[in-house]
Amino acid sequence: MNVFEAIRENGITARQAAEHCGIKINRSGMAVCPFHKDKNPSMKIDNRYYCFGCGEKGDAIDFVAKYCGLGKKEAALRIASDFGIGFEDNRGRKPPPKRKRRLSPEQRFEKAEKGCFRVLSDYLCCLREWKE
Repeated sequence: MNVFEAIRENGITARQAAEHCGIKINRSGMAVCPFHKDKNPSMKIDNRYYCFGCGEKGDAIDFVAKYCGLGKKEAALRIASDFGIGFEDNRGRKPPPKRKRRLSPEQRFEKAEKGCFRVLSDYLCCLREWKE
């Protein structure tokens, strides 16, 4: 199985790839397009992506290739590395080693914020049980 088949088989969506790149996507799947000057969300991102402003479209590999300025093969290898997807190269080589996923500052803040809310909600539940 080559890297492209492995990514498709694992179901990596354009939304997952975009979020991994630090793109903010709202509840309805819309985001500000990173490929042209845009102030309002004009890109629909789900399994695939499509920008109503500039017409860019494609899947997860196309998104990473365009966003990072890579070829499709390099983008697929990067996705496989970032998401920990194993595959076998046609030439019998092993896949590149897994890299630790880097979070953007916004993603680190959201993760810390969710952790704080989780601790506070657990504390509130304990207080309610203690009062009863």
